[in-house]
Amino acid sequence: MKNGRSAAWKRLLLGGSVWALALGGSGCVVDEAAEPSESAALQGEASLESTGSRTLSIAGQPFTLSWEDDFGGNLNGGQPKSFLNTTYWTKENLGVNYEQQAYTNRECPDHPNDWNYCVENGKLTLLARKEPLDCVVWQQCTSSSQCGTNGTCAATGYCVYDQNKNGVFDHEECAPFNGLANAPANGQQYTSGRIKSDEKIEFRYGYIEFRARMPFADLPAGATPPNGMWPAIWLLGANGAISNGTRDDSSGWPMQGEIDIMEYSQIKENKTLFPSNEAMGFNALWREYPEAGEMAAASGGWQANACSDWPNHGDAKCDGDEGGARVQWPGRTIDYHQWHTFGFLWDESAFKIYIDNMPQNGGTPVGTFSLGDGATEFRQPMYLIMNNAVGGELGCLGWSGRACTTSAQCANGAACSGGKCQETPSSCINVDWANQGAMAKLEVDYVRWYHRNSGYAQASRAACQDSDGNGTADNIIRNCGFNEDYTYHRSDLFFEGGQGLTDINNEGGTRGYVQWVRIDNGGSQPYSVQIRQEGFQLNAGTSYKWKVDLKSSVARTLPIKIAQAHSPWNSIASFNCNVGTGWTTCTGPNFTPTATDTYKFEIDAGGSAYNNTQVWVDDMYLGTTTNACQPECTGKLCGSDGCGGTCGSCLSGTTCSSWGQCTASTSTCTPACSGKVCGSDGCGGTCGTCASGQSCNTSGQCVPNTCTPACSGKVCGSDGCGGTCGTCASGQSCNSSGQCVSSTPTPVRLEAENATLTGCFAEAAGDSGGKVVAFEGGDTICWSNVSLTGFTSATAHVGAPYSGGQAQLKFNGTVLGTLTLSTATGGWSSPNLTNISTAIASSGTGTLCLSGVTHPNGWIYSVDYLDLK
Repeated sequence: MKNGRSAAWKRLLLGGSVWALALGGSGCVVDEAAEPSESAALQGEASLESTGSRTLSIAGQPFTLSWEDDFGGNLNGGQPKSFLNTTYWTKENLGVNYEQQAYTNRECPDHPNDWNYCVENGKLTLLARKEPLDCVVWQQCTSSSQCGTNGTCAATGYCVYDQNKNGVFDHEECAPFNGLANAPANGQQYTSGRIKSDEKIEFRYGYIEFRARMPFADLPAGATPPNGMWPAIWLLGANGAISNGTRDDSSGWPMQGEIDIMEYSQIKENKTLFPSNEAMGFNALWREYPEAGEMAAASGGWQANACSDWPNHGDAKCDGDEGGARVQWPGRTIDYHQWHTFGFLWDESAFKIYIDNMPQNGGTPVGTFSLGDGATEFRQPMYLIMNNAVGGELGCLGWSGRACTTSAQCANGAACSGGKCQETPSSCINVDWANQGAMAKLEVDYVRWYHRNSGYAQASRAACQDSDGNGTADNIIRNCGFNEDYTYHRSDLFFEGGQGLTDINNEGGTRGYVQWVRIDNGGSQPYSVQIRQEGFQLNAGTSYKWKVDLKSSVARTLPIKIAQAHSPWNSIASFNCNVGTGWTTCTGPNFTPTATDTYKFEIDAGGSAYNNTQVWVDDMYLGTTTNACQPECTGKLCGSDGCGGTCGSCLSGTTCSSWGQCTASTSTCTPACSGKVCGSDGCGGTCGTCASGQSCNTSGQCVPNTCTPACSGKVCGSDGCGGTCGTCASGQSCNSSGQCVSSTPTPVRLEAENATLTGCFAEAAGDSGGKVVAFEGGDTICWSNVSLTGFTSATAHVGAPYSGGQAQLKFNGTVLGTLTLSTATGGWSSPNLTNISTAIASSGTGTLCLSGVTHPNGWIYSVDYLDLK
């Protein structure tokens, strides 16, 4: 489906690789389950109420509800307009898959005439609209004449726009972009809604059920709906999240795993274009150890595997038989006018997807996936996303290239050239917005997440977590034996001119899971390929011991070191280890840091002599010589870390189970929210919150306040009348005085090629993906919606064959510092790049730019990325 893909995915798209991400229904095989009859589907639907059971029985196993959002209660219960529950959901805007919309922040209670999100009448609606919106603030100006149509030169010195002419600047109407995926673009002609439960509702395993209705459901029976809508309800791995959470949050797509439970391509309802009418898709995308003949085995980087046709024509796992033949998941034909119920049943060995024919009723899945050792992305916590896209890959473009003889055989009369339809990301959209626009909506009745009462398997703690075997963990390195696939090491392969892949493989026997590294290009130096565990604190004056088990496909010497995890990257301990094709334990000398700082454990595996070789890593250890207790959370998302701390906290109404997962409380209390939109659920939770100016009455309804909200001097927290004085930005919390205060933010990397570029351009050959070149005086590299709260330094990774290059770092037009390259690096590309830094002192969210200062040689320096710490 549509992910906030990494910069690598953006480059893959720009490089012209195969288009389909989560095809969710492109295939030609017969599905394993027979299509339920329309009457059976409708009967199943009619038996489901919005307020579902707290318990279920699936295949004789009892399940209990851990979390739900029923969006105000029973469907069509007449509930008034209300806001999304921000305890569960966050809006986001990003630019992926050639989608044609901007995702906004507008909800119906305070935007009655132009909302894109509405909780009302017992359901959530995500509505698309035809309107232009320019979300990205990037262009500097001194007068409004420089800003073009509907543009204004703001006091910040940047152009802002009101393209939809509603009196509000566009960027103020847009949902936030977190800066870690592909950035949104200006010039969008549609708006819509996208929400995610990232960092709020994240679970591992269980049974998810939701009930939804597709766009244009209110058209007359038998009518062919317009083309171009692409709604979806899907899951992404929580290790690609935007904050630190309880798990490593640095993985990119597809390494984090993606499951599209519901992905609907409405253009395929057009039976003239698609006689098979398989508009309802579902899909799984992951990254696994390359198999012979697969595209994923190509040198230089992972590509996704999937149950759709792309890229590897399905997989044996997609029929639940790891050793079986390849299977592709085709789409399904549904009645788009009706409400449909979707189920997702997930445990340690497999997951299954259901449509209308639910497992608690003995239903048969439409797709079954066997996890296996090579799809361990699906053994980690995941979070929900709901969005209603317009155009883009599966809205329009993905179906381009079909055989034709005339344009009448192409969507919306697109050109037929060379015997192929030439649709573009927007050309198929043929909605009559004046008469049909109110129907361009995804509607969701409820979403629920259950867990099996008997629990699930929990990853066991590796022996290397406890060096002296006394039962207390003493290893600073988390996941030292790789028993969990989704923490630090899973993605921590860093390149300074090299190239390769890493994964977690099961060697079996006593060794079990190990980290595997494939070195496609060793670069010119050992540090060109770095296998790293980083971000841990070591204390001055404390003595430490360290070791790691290694093997290689060829005999070699591997440099190993402990170094600062930030510029100037000074090494404080190092040694060389001779490694062969069998496992070798490499033990370094004890060391004592002279400064308390953040460090990394680094194995340097590069060098031109080691192209197309492999290295394996296991049992990485770093601890004090006195074996001091270290937090240990293998297989746990909550509960004690063994050293007086916690592995994570649970939502109200849930408790930490014996298998380390937040699940339903063991109490017999049943939440009571039928007919209520606010107030207590009777079990310590809430049935919802009221908008500002409203309070919850004793019947659980939001009514106008009879009290006066008290927000004087406050920017957040309670207004004393059941409402709020405001919410804080990501990375902040509300203190008792009603002020947003900073928490220590997670370091952020802003890739230059993902920025909005003026006067310069992106190309390949950076150390972290691509780089920006032709950066001259007056040029800008800008990232929008960047939060600087809590950050104190900015480090640019740059290169030039001469010195003296300078760029000012500006935030909303204010200069924060100057980044100067004092010494020539020897070139513009990897491996001739280095770090230059400046201290920063600012807060809030806005546009962050590198603004070039004129250099006598023209180009200032190339820019790979900007790190905020």
